[in-house]
Amino acid sequence: MKHKRILLSYLTLLLSLLVQQSFAQELTRKDLVEKALDHSHLLKIKENEIKSTEYDKQRALYTYIPKVGVKGGYAYLLNDINISRDMSTEKNSLISGIEHSKEQSLANLANSGLPPTMIGIGTPMIEGIYNNIGNMVMQVPDQPTLSLKDQNLWFYDAYVEMVIFSGLQAPNYAKAAEAKANGQRAMLQKDENEIITETVGYYDKLAVIAQSLVVLEESQKRLDKQKQFAEKAKEVGLATDYDLNKIRIAEKDIVAKRIELNASRNLVVQKLQQLTGLSKEELITISPQLEVWWVDQNEINLGNRAEIKAIDFSVEALERKHKAEQYSALPKAKAFAHVMQGGSSLTSVDPIPFVGVGMQWEIFDGLQRKREVQKSELAISSMREKKAYAEELVSLDFEKKKMEWEVATQMVDVAKQKLDGAETGLKIRSQELKNGLADVNDILEEISDYEKLQLEYIQSVADQRTSAIALLDAMGVLNVEHIQK
Repeated sequence: MKHKRILLSYLTLLLSLLVQQSFAQELTRKDLVEKALDHSHLLKIKENEIKSTEYDKQRALYTYIPKVGVKGGYAYLLNDINISRDMSTEKNSLISGIEHSKEQSLANLANSGLPPTMIGIGTPMIEGIYNNIGNMVMQVPDQPTLSLKDQNLWFYDAYVEMVIFSGLQAPNYAKAAEAKANGQRAMLQKDENEIITETVGYYDKLAVIAQSLVVLEESQKRLDKQKQFAEKAKEVGLATDYDLNKIRIAEKDIVAKRIELNASRNLVVQKLQQLTGLSKEELITISPQLEVWWVDQNEINLGNRAEIKAIDFSVEALERKHKAEQYSALPKAKAFAHVMQGGSSLTSVDPIPFVGVGMQWEIFDGLQRKREVQKSELAISSMREKKAYAEELVSLDFEKKKMEWEVATQMVDVAKQKLDGAETGLKIRSQELKNGLADVNDILEEISDYEKLQLEYIQSVADQRTSAIALLDAMGVLNVEHIQK
């Protein structure tokens, strides 16, 4: 049973080592950059802002979607409803018609060929009938009034309305919103580049720390050899306790530097953890390498810089807004369909359906439209000036970043040459020590100088990589695909 537990412990330890090794193999610079971009809260906020602008575009296009609704209401009348109508014209017309009809009837009777007796009997009858009708009409008042004793009124209106012509404002405002969203997306690219630069910078710092620890381990091995040599030399009187003490002090310096590097490593890991959302266990196992970063300057595309693209889209958005304001002078047209019905406690009105087309045309608005158009023209002119100024700055920034990268690349060569010279000097001094031509202080000084130049070379490569990624950004081509492993 005890053997099984030991075997299980070994298997668990082996599995843990394999998992750590898999993390070390998988987590490259590109992996960390991709995770940092996915994890960034800032980018998610900016993406939500872009979606909000895209909703503005959709809202502008929704102008043409029909709107369906119902309106209703209730009212309590404090007075009766009185309906009056002027009937004088209708009465005069009616009386004139009666007189004309009476004359026509008498003429027809006279021409009927009836015996005179019958004609004599019919004539008073016709005159009596028409006189009675005429008298009844004369008794109708000239302005009859109808009084409705209703106090509780209600109504509703079910309608469908649709804009059929917006004066070309809706499509232009939609395109303006689209251009604004594209501008925000361009600035999002700038934020992404900053995250890429920051992530790669911290990853390279982790590489500097890892390689610096390797340098310290090599220095410790050299001191161990010198310590063994000094102890043997002391036995034959060629070295003293003072020499051994100098070696111990040099060893303590290495211990102090190792403590500082480990502390720095923990800070860098915490920063990478915050940037990528990865666990500390995943990040602590990686051991990145540093290599000189060569940049292909044939890929230059300054027009792809986020600043230039954002200004281009801003100009487009302002131009679309300017057109929309110009087109505001055009009439607007709307189609509609309604079904209305109303009534009261005593009266009911049947539903009244109707359809139609309406138009609104503001012919004169007190010169407000003209002022808005003038302001938008000035905004477009200012934005174009900003673009010209930005292009000058972008060109200058590119030249500056290019020069810094070239200088940093040359400094790597200089640091390598100095390192090679220090390595040669260390070999010569070690040989002189063996031959009794140098003492322990000389060799310790050479070891210290060589260690210092090793660290200087590592830092020069890191600085060159920083200038390389800055140059890619200035060229307008920085993206995840350009990140070296």
